[in-house]
Amino acid sequence: MSFDLETAIMGALLHDIGKFAQRAGWPYSNGVNGDYRKGADGHTANQHALFTHGFIEKDLILPLEVVQQRAQIASVASAHHNPDESNLMEMAVCVADRLSAGTDITEKEDLDEFEHSRETRLISGFHQVELARNQFVPPGDWHHKLVHLESGSEVVFPQKGVPKGSPDEYQRHFSEFLTGIRSLDQNLPFHLYLDALVSLLERFTWCVPSDTYTLSHDVSLFDHSFSSAGIAQAIFAFHAHKNLPLRWEDEQDKALVVSGDLSGIQDYIFGISKSSGRGVSKIFRARSFYLQSLTRSVILTIEKRLGLYSVDRLMDSGGKFILIVPLLASVLNELARISEELEDWFRRKFKGLLTMNLTWSTRLNQTDFLMKGFKSKLDEVNDARDAAKFFKLRNSLDKMGPVLNEDYDDREGGNCTLCGINVADADATRRYDEKGLDASICSDCAQQILDLGKDLPTTEYLVYGDKGTLRLAGGIMLSLLRDPPSDFSGIREVGALSDTARFGRARIAKHLPVLTEKEISDKRWTSLFKKLEGEIEIKAGQPKTFGMIALKSMKEYEGELIGRDLLAFLKADVDNMGLIFSMGVREKLSVARFAFLSRMLNFFFSDYLPEIVRSRYPDIYVVFSGGDDLFFVGPWWQTIDFALFMRKSFSNFCAENQDITFSAGIRLARPKLPMRKAAELAEEDLKKAKQHIEKGGMKDHVTLLGEMFSWAELEELKNLGERLDRAVKESKRTKFSTAFLYRLLEYHRMYRRFLHGGEIKFGRYLALAHYDIGRNIQYEKEKDKPRNQEEIDLLYKVFCVGVSERPLLDKLNIPLFYAITLNRKGE
Repeated sequence: MSFDLETAIMGALLHDIGKFAQRAGWPYSNGVNGDYRKGADGHTANQHALFTHGFIEKDLILPLEVVQQRAQIASVASAHHNPDESNLMEMAVCVADRLSAGTDITEKEDLDEFEHSRETRLISGFHQVELARNQFVPPGDWHHKLVHLESGSEVVFPQKGVPKGSPDEYQRHFSEFLTGIRSLDQNLPFHLYLDALVSLLERFTWCVPSDTYTLSHDVSLFDHSFSSAGIAQAIFAFHAHKNLPLRWEDEQDKALVVSGDLSGIQDYIFGISKSSGRGVSKIFRARSFYLQSLTRSVILTIEKRLGLYSVDRLMDSGGKFILIVPLLASVLNELARISEELEDWFRRKFKGLLTMNLTWSTRLNQTDFLMKGFKSKLDEVNDARDAAKFFKLRNSLDKMGPVLNEDYDDREGGNCTLCGINVADADATRRYDEKGLDASICSDCAQQILDLGKDLPTTEYLVYGDKGTLRLAGGIMLSLLRDPPSDFSGIREVGALSDTARFGRARIAKHLPVLTEKEISDKRWTSLFKKLEGEIEIKAGQPKTFGMIALKSMKEYEGELIGRDLLAFLKADVDNMGLIFSMGVREKLSVARFAFLSRMLNFFFSDYLPEIVRSRYPDIYVVFSGGDDLFFVGPWWQTIDFALFMRKSFSNFCAENQDITFSAGIRLARPKLPMRKAAELAEEDLKKAKQHIEKGGMKDHVTLLGEMFSWAELEELKNLGERLDRAVKESKRTKFSTAFLYRLLEYHRMYRRFLHGGEIKFGRYLALAHYDIGRNIQYEKEKDKPRNQEEIDLLYKVFCVGVSERPLLDKLNIPLFYAITLNRKGE
């Protein structure tokens, strides 16, 4: 059996690993072919190739399936600067190396061997994005530390300032990497081994500069190596199939861009008629996870049918993916068959509510991968993807007709009471009833609540293959396991939900608020929960209903729980996402840079934020988070706190680049509001926030209580609300009461009607406010230095005299709502 394709992939994936080893001072191969070190002009250079050879020969753990190819892999990987032109594997790695970097010039990488390369650190790729307000000056002053990629940790954020990395840091970092390498499982089949190796490389080389000889060393070793492997796979398969030699000057089309877009995501997730009560809360998280798995099954189907490995994935996040595949007649025919089969399956399964739009019209020659052409090709892919949305299920509807009559004869039992689309299933209803959940439901909703919803919080491994419990597209089955599988027959992919060297890493947002031991032992909380849910068993680890989550808005005051139980529905996404990729990097957009930006954005939303929620905001429900957007539900004031934290974190993550921002809509409501309606209202709020266009076309705003604010304004108003809340709590000193806050709210409304409505009679708001403060808040006997001086100063700042406009008074409803709602009693 030939392993030429696997050898080419491994050679491309590891061709520059020697740079990592060299900077760490690791031994290199002696006595190997000196031609590895020759540069384009024949001079001795590129010493890192020897370190690459030494690492593969001495340190790399290979699966038994390809261990006999060790010497060949080492040779192919090390020859990327001076390949044997008759060796297709070596040429594929050489060409892919240049195309990933987006240049047709062979750099003199021997400059990388000077001591400064050990001190240089990766410049943040986000730092270089320029749209309107950011101006990047090379080499930049935001860099990443040499640390492994860690969930929920700010250590992966870029640091500002000139990097002063110690050479010893490379030795430590490489030693940790080798520990991971040594734990790779030799018994894995090659495709599972490759996924594990890729995840290990991502974990340790995401922060290692691919080069240190250019002025802007902003491309990571991982993104360069992974994209090189994907390109090498496509062009090797093309030339091997056609039995053609590979040359740099070749201008024929040889690669194809396959784009997938899962359309109808929010309609599907929120398409639940009932969204409150026991069991139902789990379905939204389960549906979100199901769609992630569904997208993955489509990717795995394409790769399996085309005979390709996972390095073809240029982008995979938020229900969208981009694959680089070889341009062959057999590939085109197979893609057409796959698309037709997927259309039929999605039509039968989802009745048109959810579709997977596949396009593969964009063709690439070698020149198209270069920086001067890649941006236009990426635009072409996006245009084709957008156009495909207007022709959903076109072939299926042409063949079967526009009437969706699936299950029509089985409707005697009525529709599912949850989704309202599928026919109610007797077995599913029985299973649901056995759990004390009375409703007629379909098999899909039952599986999502009783299986996915139950198993997901404790799942450690996602296993895709020929067998499983959940049927996905393309005949792919999924199993959710706590323990790793031991039999790999028929398995296409194993995704580990924690960092492990044995399998590839899968990043999903699976947090679900659950009852804690502390809450169970507190009679105040248990009595509220039982009053809400009835006399049911309340136990630790039980998922909270939306009503329970809303109750967590209450605060402790003098031994009681007070406050109004409200939910906040948070919808947010990155502003001007298309412009960031199409114009933000301009002529510097290479394959590797595109991979970095999309991968790191997805890491922030699908990994960092959910982990922060789990550890710091455990009562917030993660409905979905990935790609460049999110939808969370939580106790109202905790969710506002989180939104502000998220905005600051995102700014820091993106090197405080003012051209990379996001907007949000926060809708507050009672927990019985149907999720479908809440999602619509939050989406309206998000759209309103994005309507604010500042100088330079930037949005960067948030909508709360129907009003739009900058993030800085919202934080100021939230802080003022907290001050008013403390003033009520310290009422013996401050003389504040909720009744006084209600009167302030009335003065605020009078001010608005006077200023914005032109109603003259309300112009007495200022006199009334000052009279109220003087009579009810000030201490008559403490006029010089009253004990509540801070609060009095604050009030007079809000109701200042001698000015035509009072901006703080204009927005006073927000902090007043904050304080009043936190202190409301008797609900």
